[in-house]
Amino acid sequence: MAGGMNLATRYAKQVDERWTEQSQAALVLSNSNYNFKGDRTVVIYSIPIAPLNDYSRSGSSRYGTPDDLTRNIQTLTVSQDKGFTFIIDKGDEVQSEFVSNPGSALAREIREVIVPNFDRYCFGVMAQSAKDNGHYDSTAVTSSNAYELLLKGIEHMSDRNVPTESVICFCTYKFYGLILRDPAFVKYADSSQKMVALGRVGKCGGVEVVACAATKLPTGASFLLVYKDAAIAPKQLEEYKIHDNPPGISGSLVEGRTLFDCFVLDEKAAGIYFHGGQGIIGFIDVMTAASAAGKTTVIVNKDKDASTNKWYYITGQARASLPTVTYGTPIDTSASGDWYGAVELTAKSTEITPTSTHKWLAIVETDSSKYPLRYNTVKMNVG
Repeated sequence: MAGGMNLATRYAKQVDERWTEQSQAALVLSNSNYNFKGDRTVVIYSIPIAPLNDYSRSGSSRYGTPDDLTRNIQTLTVSQDKGFTFIIDKGDEVQSEFVSNPGSALAREIREVIVPNFDRYCFGVMAQSAKDNGHYDSTAVTSSNAYELLLKGIEHMSDRNVPTESVICFCTYKFYGLILRDPAFVKYADSSQKMVALGRVGKCGGVEVVACAATKLPTGASFLLVYKDAAIAPKQLEEYKIHDNPPGISGSLVEGRTLFDCFVLDEKAAGIYFHGGQGIIGFIDVMTAASAAGKTTVIVNKDKDASTNKWYYITGQARASLPTVTYGTPIDTSASGDWYGAVELTAKSTEITPTSTHKWLAIVETDSSKYPLRYNTVKMNVG
């Protein structure tokens, strides 16, 4: 992050922390049966079956013509190699009354950056696998069909012999709210009351339901049904260091690296079902940090959904003055458009100099044709 930081004249010693949660994708990801230690690539075998023939009571091939039972090979190569680093100057730590503690800052980085990034990546891999293999639906969800669409997904998996008692439904809070208002679901008083009482986690249609922040699931997602061993997520390296007074720095240099990936097993691909793709604008996890005088650093806590996508931001005096987005309508950055003056954000951490009277920022992720995919507004912290 560029620039300096707020130092204490007399600030509260208690840090205003953001809400976080533990990894939710880890609920279904298996790692125990496959060894990736020291190997970037692992080969997994699966064995096909022999067809059932009519038995012949004559001849020399009465059971059918025998062929060698072959083996299928799935090659898995770990690709996600991520790192981060930051400095906490000893003078800044002392003059901020030690709220800039290196250990606390590292823990915050893990829970707010590492864990959400892992979940987003894994859910994205699983959703893409479901779409690639035809295990998905894109019907628009309403409060009248939410329960029906969930049951349709469970039926789709059951028809492919997936043990649904080991399936978890990861859904957005929007879908969670729609299904609770669906008259077809409400008829089952015992089930619905149990789900309401349990809050974020409950049973619906015989599967466990876990509501997730919209930032973790793919754009347009409503829910993702996952059999617990259909995918694996090896974590080959999780290394976090705090260097005390390294050469050239009075203070702490914090570094972290994580090496991981997520793979859907070929023979268990039917154990993942995705419902999404309808007209939904996703949510961008973004924050700002006060830096030098009159400046702020915009920090986006996610990668783009596709390499061809772009981020645009615009600032304003009030939240109400910021432009909004509409699904299916490209943003207009021309002189007569709502997004005139918008600037492309090319890095996940970028220092900007907003107009002195501007206090709010809107950011949108678009595809290559400027159709909006994700959007958010935040109040800026300016140095």
